Amino acid sequence: MRKLKVKFKPTITLRNAASFVVLLVCGVNATAAESYKLRQSPVGMFGGEMAASADNPGFFGTASLTQLEIYKVVDGDGNQIKLPAIAPVQLNPAYKVSFPAGTIDFHQNQTQLNLVGGYLTESTYADGRVAFAVNLPLIKQSRSFIATQPMGTVSPTPASPPLTAPQLGAINAGALQANNKVQSSVADRAARENADVTGVGDTELSLVWVRHQDRLKVAAGVSLFLPTGVYDKNRGPNPGFGNFYTLRPGVAVTYSLNPNHADAAWDAGVTVAGRLSYGINSRNKDTDYRSGNFVYGEVGVVKVSGNWAYGMNLLTTQQVTDDSGTGATLGANRYKTYGVGPFLSYKLPGKDAGFNLQYSDNFGGRNAIVVRSLQVRFVKAW
Repeated sequence: MRKLKVKFKPTITLRNAASFVVLLVCGVNATAAESYKLRQSPVGMFGGEMAASADNPGFFGTASLTQLEIYKVVDGDGNQIKLPAIAPVQLNPAYKVSFPAGTIDFHQNQTQLNLVGGYLTESTYADGRVAFAVNLPLIKQSRSFIATQPMGTVSPTPASPPLTAPQLGAINAGALQANNKVQSSVADRAARENADVTGVGDTELSLVWVRHQDRLKVAAGVSLFLPTGVYDKNRGPNPGFGNFYTLRPGVAVTYSLNPNHADAAWDAGVTVAGRLSYGINSRNKDTDYRSGNFVYGEVGVVKVSGNWAYGMNLLTTQQVTDDSGTGATLGANRYKTYGVGPFLSYKLPGKDAGFNLQYSDNFGGRNAIVVRSLQVRFVKAW
C-alpha cells in the first residue's frame, strides 16, 4: 500500500496499484478472544512496497505464501494456558475428590496462500483514486494438542480405622470412577483438537481511497470479512474463524524522508509508514459468542538501494471491548499481542513486479496465540 508520488523514479518502485493493497488488504488470518484469536494478521503488512512512488490505474494482484508456527497460547498473565482445575467431586458428606489444574502442550503449523486481486479507478474523487480488492485465503493446518490432567486425590485421606473395609472400598471405587470420567473428558478434548484441516478461509472485501501529495501518501478504507471459511465449532483447528462478520475501517500513511537516492545522507531513499485500524465483530451464530472489538496499529521503515529494499515493522493488536455471549467472562479475555520483524524486497528489473520476504515474531501476548512466521509475497500489476 505504500507508494509515494514524487518527482523521481526510485528503482524499487512498482508503478501500479498493487502496493497499497499490502497496507489495508492482504491480511493473514491467524489471529478475537474466542479461541484466543482475532481476524487480524499476526504478520506485519508493511514491506518494500511502501516506498513505491505511484499508483497507476488498472488491475493489480498479489500472492502471499506464509508459513506460520503457533508455538504457544498464553493466558491473561502471559503464561502458557493450562487445563483448569476441576470442581471437586463429592463422594459423601465427609470425602471428596479434588483435581488440580493440568498442562497443555500446544503447537500448530499453518501454511497459507492469500490471493488478492483488485482494480484502481482512473477517475479521481477528492483528488484520490478508489480501489476495490478481494482477498481469498487458502489454508492448511496441522495441530498438536497434548493435554495432561493429574489424577484426583481424595480428601481428607481415608484411614482404617475408623473406616471399615467396605467403606474404604466404596470411597476408592468412587474416586476411580471420577478419575476415569475426567480422563475420558480430557481425551475427548484432545481428539477434537488434534487434526489436520485444509480449506478456504474467510474472504475479505476492501474499498480503499488513495491520495498522493508530494512525498506524502494517504490510504483510507474499510474491509469486510465474510464467514466463507471452512468451520466446525466442534473441531479445534479451522480455516475459518466462525459464523460471524468483521468490519475493519482503517487509514495508512507513508512519507518519504529523502527521495534523492543518490544523496549520501543517511535518510536517502528512506520511507516511514504508519497504519491504524479498528475491528468490529458480530456474534458467532454457531457458538453465541461475540469477540470484543479491537485496535490494530503498525509502524514501518524501509530504505531503498537500487532494486533492493530492506526494512522493519512493529505491530500491535489490542482488544478494547469485552467479549459477550455464551461462555464469555467479562473483562477477563481481552486479547493483546505485539509483533516485530525485518523484511527484504526485490524489484524485478524492467517489470512492474517484485518480491517481498518477511519474518515476524509475536511477543508480550495476553489471552492470545503466539506466532512466528515467514512470508513470501509477490506483487504484480497488469
